[in-house]
Amino acid sequence: MMSAPYESWPRRAISIVRDHRALISRVAGAVIVLVIFGLMARTLYLGWQEVVAYQWDLDYPALLAAFALMLSSTALYAYLWKSILERLGGTLDYRKSYRIYYLSQLGRYVPGKIWSVLGLVYLSQKEGVSKATSAASVILQLALQIVSGVMVFALTLPLWRGSGAGSGLYGLIVLLPMGLILVHPGVLSKGLNVALRITGQPPMELNWGYGYLLGQLGLWAVFWLVNGIAHYLLIGSVYPSSLPPLLVLAGIFAISWVTGFLSLVTPSGLGVMEGTLAVLLSSYFPAPVATIIALWTRLARTIVDLVCAGIAGVIG
Repeated sequence: MMSAPYESWPRRAISIVRDHRALISRVAGAVIVLVIFGLMARTLYLGWQEVVAYQWDLDYPALLAAFALMLSSTALYAYLWKSILERLGGTLDYRKSYRIYYLSQLGRYVPGKIWSVLGLVYLSQKEGVSKATSAASVILQLALQIVSGVMVFALTLPLWRGSGAGSGLYGLIVLLPMGLILVHPGVLSKGLNVALRITGQPPMELNWGYGYLLGQLGLWAVFWLVNGIAHYLLIGSVYPSSLPPLLVLAGIFAISWVTGFLSLVTPSGLGVMEGTLAVLLSSYFPAPVATIIALWTRLARTIVDLVCAGIAGVIG
């Protein structure tokens, strides 16, 4: 007689989770961010003597060059999205593409990954681009960006030092052939339509050749390289000692962005990206210094995001 109430508990638990999914996601995200930044704060506390012993001098020319390249990479970012949109039949000039993309990207700082996408779809629709086309463009852009970021990271693994974090990651080179499989037109088309179905959009036929998609991967690799050079200068502006090879740094930032993006419950990858970055950079820098660099780059990227949003507002 007592079994029925107990048997209902799994269903009740599922119902509670479903009804409070948004709240649970926010709480989980906040917990993850607090734990990661708590661990980073502990690293700084334990190594504070090492931090204060270093002569922190700001190299202004390197800093300005870093910001100039970061802004250049954002311009390339908007162009790559525009090229995908046009390939799908959407028509926007570059000014409107830049404006739509970077105004919508402010949604990344709100918990949940969907807000920036919804903003982009809404602003694109006001310019005459259908919901299905703009949604498909974002899905394809993110797929190419994630796969290219992982592949760039895998390509740089042989350049790492023989000891430290890099030596334990060499097996990830297997991600290279996996990436080439994922961007095959047949695989990418199926993945696109699954995503469109989940978002309530009609299916779309993707008649893109494999050569074109490999070319897109190459353009995204250029984006990651420009981004890597920018962060090389950004780190060098405050800590020029023991800088990792430029290509290694490009791979580190690429995979850190990917892990941050895939952390679905943290806004703009907050905490997860910095934690990944600090762990990987600790192979080249003392752990407290790697932590400061991770926080320094977050501040710089946030400033660039705000500048891009400001530019988007002005040119609108």
